Amino acid sequence: MFSLIALTFIITAPIAFSATLGDQWDSLKASLSSAEKSSTKDESLTNLQTAKNIYVDNFKNAAISVDAESDILITNAFSNTESILSTGNIEQASLNRQIIDKTIYKIAFMKMQLAITQNNSADFLSWFTVMEKKFKISENYSDINTLSDSIKSNSSLLSVNGPQITEKLLEIFKLKTVEELEEAIAALDKGDLKSAKTFTYEGLYYYRTLHPSIEENIGAESANKLLDKMESTISVTMSDKPIDVMKSEITQISEDVELIIRQYEGGDVSELGLALSGIKDRLNLVQIEYLDAVKDGKIINQEEYDETIVFLTKAIEIFNSNKLAFTELSDPTTESLEKNLADIDVLVSAKGSTDEVVTLVEKSLANITILQEFGGAVEIDILEYFDEIERLLNESKIAYRNGDADMAFDLVTSAYLDNYEFVEGPLGEVDPELVLKIEIDMREKLRNMIKNNESPDKVDAQIDMILVDLAQAKKVIPEFGTIVMLILSVAIISIIGLTAKSRLSIRV
Repeated sequence: MFSLIALTFIITAPIAFSATLGDQWDSLKASLSSAEKSSTKDESLTNLQTAKNIYVDNFKNAAISVDAESDILITNAFSNTESILSTGNIEQASLNRQIIDKTIYKIAFMKMQLAITQNNSADFLSWFTVMEKKFKISENYSDINTLSDSIKSNSSLLSVNGPQITEKLLEIFKLKTVEELEEAIAALDKGDLKSAKTFTYEGLYYYRTLHPSIEENIGAESANKLLDKMESTISVTMSDKPIDVMKSEITQISEDVELIIRQYEGGDVSELGLALSGIKDRLNLVQIEYLDAVKDGKIINQEEYDETIVFLTKAIEIFNSNKLAFTELSDPTTESLEKNLADIDVLVSAKGSTDEVVTLVEKSLANITILQEFGGAVEIDILEYFDEIERLLNESKIAYRNGDADMAFDLVTSAYLDNYEFVEGPLGEVDPELVLKIEIDMREKLRNMIKNNESPDKVDAQIDMILVDLAQAKKVIPEFGTIVMLILSVAIISIIGLTAKSRLSIRV
């Protein structure tokens, strides 16, 4: 008997000792899932304790050292899960799992960043296993995999390859932030509130890894605004509002989020620039999801396949809404992009070759790059934005009095997103209180009044108040002269004569 026990130990010990942090994360996640599925309360709490022990043994100290807030979030989520499992609230336990699971990504990412500064390749690669396990790096991201393999072979490459890896990982977290909101909208469109809640939780806690980079690149104000947006999506899906109202609000939040992300990327934030970036992101998601969805002509993961359809459909919708403007940039490139999108659609519908889909996605991305290159530095008088805001607000008055609340809402949205966003920075330098007042009065109060069907008199009064504040802003803003920005050559037309369509034309 003793020899059998000894033999068992010899066989199993190396497995336990070789477990990576990625393996530990995977075990923690599996234990949390088992806690939700257990048939008895005792079994459920036992699985939860297993998950908690894994966190304490492998991740807690790291969390405390790099981001104490993450440890607080996870500790509170464990405590809350223990309470609600006792009452059988499985849905909330599942949402808490998203908090724990995805907050560990942030811990791992920050430990990787710290390892780079300390030139500790072993630590970097150890924490990288969490990313490898989660995102299947070796299968789905050959560029990142090659960089990490080089570090394994030559630790001195950490200083060069490490920052490249973390930048590419941030791109994944950026895509995930956009992806989860898109999926929440699609779920609400189907009446699936439970999934929508999960997607909004996932979106927020994916974003937390990206947040420090947003703050570093475009400032704390924008980063916190984006964080507030992501948190508000959870408030929306956890409310008792009708699902169609939830969908409308999440759609608007998604548009606001994408605008800030494009600013973070440093790309073109004109209407066409945002449209091209929107197509690009969704095609990248199509490629990622489809690789995990289909094999040998069969669906192997229905959820990933459904998500592929969502992202492809949205990419095509954005293209169709902006096709005429794209054609003005380059007719042949637009035709090529249209054909590639159609071919991808045919392949995905037929569960076709993943290699062919990847090739077509890459061709489409090349088309987008060409279209994006048809741009240049254009000087725009900042007062033109104020004139356009005033025009749109006055038109929204007319539309609302004529009973077209949707048109009025879109006009106000265009006034804010397509114009006011560009003057907030310069105006904020002169009068931060005024810039915030106008933003809240227009983006929140006025749009809510329209959505809530307030009387035309009240809407007129709100607009008139905003117009007075805009007049005051125009008096202090001229000292900033012109704004120089990169925009697509034909997009300047939209500043003078914007239509009432919504920002990006990406609404479902």
